[in-house]
Amino acid sequence: MTPLKTVLGIIVIICLTIIIFTFINRGTLCELTIKSEKYEVATKLACAAG
Repeated sequence: MTPLKTVLGIIVIICLTIIIFTFINRGTLCELTIKSEKYEVATKLACAAG
């Protein structure tokens, strides 16, 4: 496998994991934070009260 195909495969797997996680937690997910040593990614969704 070429390095480009390997990187694209990793990106696809990460995206699919995020999409599946979002669908599993669709009703309860209002905020998602991913932290690493150098980076922090935070997403906030509009959640209906009640």
